[in-house]
Amino acid sequence: MDKKKVLIVEDEELIQKFFVEILEYKYDIHVANDGDEAIQLANEVLPDLILLDIMIPLKNGFEVCTLLRKEKKFDKTIIIMVTGLSDRDSKMKALKMGSDDIIAKPFNPIDVRTKVQLMFRLRDRLLESGSE
Repeated sequence: MDKKKVLIVEDEELIQKFFVEILEYKYDIHVANDGDEAIQLANEVLPDLILLDIMIPLKNGFEVCTLLRKEKKFDKTIIIMVTGLSDRDSKMKALKMGSDDIIAKPFNPIDVRTKVQLMFRLRDRLLESGSE
């Protein structure tokens, strides 16, 4: 079975490395440093899940999420937005833009890994029940 593809969109190198280290054991990882690169890579690799920082250069995470959600090929792609913004409005905006979940900084590696696994399990379960 092929590894599920995860696109990490993060401009801070330390956080990029953090995500790669905790997820590469199980997933095929791709990394983008800004919004434009995120859209380009998403179209190339068609990731199963995107960890998308809100505060990235060129196009912010909200813009990237909105653009991806307009395309049918990303209907089943899980988008988890990552934010250092702790205000409720940013979290609500992320969900309205099409994000499936939110991870707030600072985060715990076990929580991130668990959330990613849970999102895949939920999506797979929904896809299985839809094909019956």
